[in-house]
Amino acid sequence: MSTFGQKVCYAMGFALLRKVDIRPPGNLRCQFSVVDRQDDSKVPVLTIEFSGDYPEGSQGNKHGEYIAAMGLLGASIFDPWAIILDFRNLNYRWGNTLLKVFQDLSRFMDAENQPGEPEFPVIVVTSEKSRGGILSLLTPNGAMEPSWHFNNIEAAIKAAFEAAQQWIDA
Repeated sequence: MSTFGQKVCYAMGFALLRKVDIRPPGNLRCQFSVVDRQDDSKVPVLTIEFSGDYPEGSQGNKHGEYIAAMGLLGASIFDPWAIILDFRNLNYRWGNTLLKVFQDLSRFMDAENQPGEPEFPVIVVTSEKSRGGILSLLTPNGAMEPSWHFNNIEAAIKAAFEAAQQWIDA
């Protein structure tokens, strides 16, 4: 487990008690937004926007861990029916730790799924800053672009509403 800021507070003969601050590494920032439909339907969709620079390779491990932690935090606090991971303002080229956000959300949101039930919908939106790196991570060996990837936030929100309704109806 990685920490983002720590100091020893109390030393015992057999252990150290450390206070740990969870701060975003580098210039990484996170912003939660709840998407409200204009009609009366209640379909809770959460967007989690990440901005800043994600260092390449293992230099970005703490960044990936932070992104995963914020994904779980958002899922826990807002109890959404779908999550949009908004990477449009994240400078990302490569680093496998970013996969952790998808793995952790799946473990948390799909834990009680029965065989054949749909997986919790996670939608991804990117820009030129992140598209190449994220697609190379999520679609290895030149596979087709996934249906849950978007270049436009409005299209991502529309798809998230549809996926959320399908997920909850299942």
